Amino acid sequence: MPLLCDLIDLPAHPLISIVGAGGKTTTMYTLASELAQRGGGVITTTTTQIFFPEPGQTGALIVAAETPTLLEMISAAWQQYRRVTVAGAIIRADKLAGLQPGQPYELLMQSGASAVIVEADGARHRMIKAPAEHEPVIPTHTNIALLMMSAGAINQPLSAEVAHRPERIASVVDMNLGEILTPIRIARLVTSEQGAMKNLPEAAAAYLLITHVTEERRDAVRELAGLLQESHRLSGILYSKQPGEWFANA
Repeated sequence: MPLLCDLIDLPAHPLISIVGAGGKTTTMYTLASELAQRGGGVITTTTTQIFFPEPGQTGALIVAAETPTLLEMISAAWQQYRRVTVAGAIIRADKLAGLQPGQPYELLMQSGASAVIVEADGARHRMIKAPAEHEPVIPTHTNIALLMMSAGAINQPLSAEVAHRPERIASVVDMNLGEILTPIRIARLVTSEQGAMKNLPEAAAAYLLITHVTEERRDAVRELAGLLQESHRLSGILYSKQPGEWFANA
């Protein structure tokens, strides 16, 4: 089974932003683990909010608001760990506040990390989303963007049970709540500058990652992929049947 890091054309110093819905956090830590095994240190972080890492997801958790302090703490952590998770503050017992948009690049350039991976928006555990006005918070100099969605959203009625910010999806693709999220509508969402492509740097390579691709959903996923094949903005489409398992073909 190929590793996710082998299915993405990573630059020498990847600053990876993950947006959308359907498994961002799991994907962030999976990719971090893969890259750490290749050698070099990997930083995982957010520019919004994330839950505290679960056991095994990271080596060390570092919390500080200022870049110089973060760099000091990261430098010490490299002596023991290859993966560190960084946050700007503790919001509550289970939640961490993210960094400022310019900080992930500063950490990549100055900490000795081989890669920085950033969760750049939230989705409240829904299958698909469109960003609000203030989202996503894409870090400066992002060069890889992973746009995520769950195959479970395809051909479902647009509702708050399926989608985070369903009213935004309705606005972006010109549909009504309760209407079906057909492959053609989702393709519009993925390629829209107000949808999945919002705030992405022009130079960033964008990949669509579709999770929960069951046998029953395979035909719908292939239809969506076919609609997106001509998009000049997508560098590739990757598929997952279950967390941590990625494939280049549905």
